[in-house]
Amino acid sequence: MKKSSKIMSTVMALALGVTTMAGLAGCNKQPPDTADALDIYILHKGNGVQWCHDMKDAFIQQDWVKEKYPNLTVNPIVTNDIESYASGQLNAGAGRNRFDLMFVHLNGQIYAAQGMLEDLTDSVYNSEVPGEPGVKYIDKHNDSYTFINRYLDQTDKTGTKPAKYYQTTWNHGMNSFVYNETLLKGLGFDVPNTTDEFLAICDAVLKRTDAEANASVYKHKYTIRQAENGYWDYTFPVFWAQYQGIDGYIDFWNGMDDGETSNAIFKQKGILKSLEFMEEALNYNTGYFYQGSKNDDFMAGQTSFLMGQGIFHANGDWFDNEMRSVIKGIQEGGVDNENPDAKNYVFKIMRTPVISALGEELGIDDKTLSAIVEYVDDETGTVAEPTIVSTKSDKYTKEAIIARITEARSVVHSLGIKHAAVIPSYAKCKGPAIDFLRFMATDEAQEIYMRATGGSCLPFEYNVKKENPELYNDMTPFHQAKLDYFCATKFDVYTLPDGSYGPFPLAQYGGLTATTTSKYYETFSAADKKKTARQIWEDTQAYWTDDKFQEALATAGLA
Repeated sequence: MKKSSKIMSTVMALALGVTTMAGLAGCNKQPPDTADALDIYILHKGNGVQWCHDMKDAFIQQDWVKEKYPNLTVNPIVTNDIESYASGQLNAGAGRNRFDLMFVHLNGQIYAAQGMLEDLTDSVYNSEVPGEPGVKYIDKHNDSYTFINRYLDQTDKTGTKPAKYYQTTWNHGMNSFVYNETLLKGLGFDVPNTTDEFLAICDAVLKRTDAEANASVYKHKYTIRQAENGYWDYTFPVFWAQYQGIDGYIDFWNGMDDGETSNAIFKQKGILKSLEFMEEALNYNTGYFYQGSKNDDFMAGQTSFLMGQGIFHANGDWFDNEMRSVIKGIQEGGVDNENPDAKNYVFKIMRTPVISALGEELGIDDKTLSAIVEYVDDETGTVAEPTIVSTKSDKYTKEAIIARITEARSVVHSLGIKHAAVIPSYAKCKGPAIDFLRFMATDEAQEIYMRATGGSCLPFEYNVKKENPELYNDMTPFHQAKLDYFCATKFDVYTLPDGSYGPFPLAQYGGLTATTTSKYYETFSAADKKKTARQIWEDTQAYWTDDKFQEALATAGLA
């Protein structure tokens, strides 16, 4: 497959730029490390680091900050793209780690348990948002992120101790499917509401004759650009929780089945149904995905997707910002591209389709499921409540069916759960670091973050469409689609935790996982697939015998 040398040069330049910043920070003369000099470290990921610089500039200009800290200075912000750097700094301890505030990817639970992190319960979570009288940080904070950030106290066997928090979050994103709206509409398809509709699109595109494809706006037969990248892993818990329900999903990570700790949690059908959808979508022999994608790294795959190779791409809302320079190069003709139409393509991120197996469970057909999703999504009041005829009406009322589908539509996965903002317990400049986190909850900070990232957001209540329509209109259609979802009025978006980033001792210490096959998506997409979805599900149950489960409970301090 032809690669654009100009694109690859741009990508390499960006990567080298990040590394150089880290290198210079280590070579320059060290700035003062005092109680009046705030040192900030930020990990460079898809949404970049400009927001942190802009936030810092606004923070030090606040009148209340000047009054409270008249001698405050902020040393040059240090950044790199090395995820392990933060853990190394924290483990180095006082005298070697100079950072007072760290924006990182790590599980703060582990470091809090070792006494390495500042307790933010009262100083941040229970404090008032600066300039917003009567508004507490915790009340403005997204509830699902509050749950994710809650400290796991293993001595609290009854779960009744007051909540404690040692980390906050510096990104509220979403993972789903990025799609080429231009090609999707050009082929005559709507954005799929259900997984069956998603697969039907894949099937229809595949089954066109060569002549039909050649005469079309989209000349390829495959629909999914990449099958092997780990981004598919981010959709797995969404489909699982849609089917199982949020409470059932949380019960799994707590090891609870029907109110009791039990290895019966591995029989949850939501796990199986999610795997079965992926098995069909990524089946090598079906041909829904580009089979040459095994040779691509993530940037090459995303770049090719921007050039019109593929209609769907499992990804996240950082995509728009991460690929901004490449998109600009394509639009301005500064990138070698065999597809001249690519400069006009519009890309968006869709709300994750609702798993069609949920409709089967509720006793409704997929057409009805899709109609209910359309009704739930409607913000105009023009979509009438659909007629619902269920074969399981003795089990599910009309109201219960709509409630289940509304909940399913509210579920999202986000890498925001990994974006931990922490303050080392031994930091010298704690006061300003704490207040920086509090400032990040203000409406002003929300707008700073959105402008710098092109539309990404922080996990706080802020409806930019209502509060600042001019800013909303300045965003790309990609981020507008995401924010339309986040600002929905019929449901509160619920960001799922997972075992690795949440208050779950069974996963933290007992090794609990949903499947014993880690890269199931690669298993499905392989030409010589060795396991089916059901086999993976059943193998996991076989592995987690009662003895094994009891051992995990004991290791986690829950026996």
